[in-house]
Parts: sequence; structure tokens; C-alpha cells
Amino acid sequence: MQRTENSQSEENPRFRRMMYLLILALLAGYAGFKAWHLSVAFEAWDGQVLEGTVSGAAK
Repeated sequence: MQRTENSQSEENPRFRRMMYLLILALLAGYAGFKAWHLSVAFEAWDGQVLEGTVSGAAK
């Protein structure tokens, strides 16, 4: 079976390490963005009072 260019690059340890680092960086960026988004959402939500009963609202 002949090796293709993709399988050679995927077996390259440097390429594999860089891909793992890229995935880790993307996950860390997503977690950071999500934490920021939640902090903004909770800050906006803090202190708001519903006026009257809201049917169908989450309990």
C-alpha cells in the first residue's frame, strides 16, 4: 500500500504536536469566551425583578 502525503504528515510528530496545541488553544479560547459571556449575562440578570406572574417560565 502506498503512503499518501496526508498520512506522512499525520505521522510527523511535529505536525501532530502542533495540531494538539491548536485544539488546546481553541478549547481554551472557547472556555474563556464562555466564561466572559456568562459573567456578562449574570451581571445583566442580577437585580432584575419580574413584574407579576410569567406563565411558562422556567422554575
